[in-house]
Amino acid sequence: MIKMINIRWINMFAFIMLVSFASAQSMEHKEMSDKYYAQKIAFITNALDLSPEESTVFWPLYNEYTDKKNDLHTEMVSYRQNLQEKYASISDEEAQKALNFYQEHMVQMQELEIAYQNKYLQVLPAKKVLLLLKAEKDFRRQLLKRLGRKRNNQ
Repeated sequence: MIKMINIRWINMFAFIMLVSFASAQSMEHKEMSDKYYAQKIAFITNALDLSPEESTVFWPLYNEYTDKKNDLHTEMVSYRQNLQEKYASISDEEAQKALNFYQEHMVQMQELEIAYQNKYLQVLPAKKVLLLLKAEKDFRRQLLKRLGRKRNNQ
């Protein structure tokens, strides 16, 4: 009887630790994501030299664009993960459907990019919209360099 109670306590403790660990990882991911986005906002704001008035109208548009882009990306990642298990045994018909899905996804991403560039042009000068494209690329490059240095130091 005492052994049974001890086993239950051990199992309960293990479960609580597992849930705590999973929760901590989720919170850590959210914190990292928030930190990344804050750094990106600061980097872009600085690179574009946005005035307070420009920031007020630009950032809601940019956040909307980012949300839509993330939705498309999530859809694509999910599709790839589902397809990953089938690569070895996929039929030509399924492969064609996958290629069509990839191509449609690329078109949607490109259309989204163009639509939002045009929306940005309604609130920012063309030079700043062009600088936005460069700033996004520069930020990604800088982030990858930092990640590479972190890996090398570990």
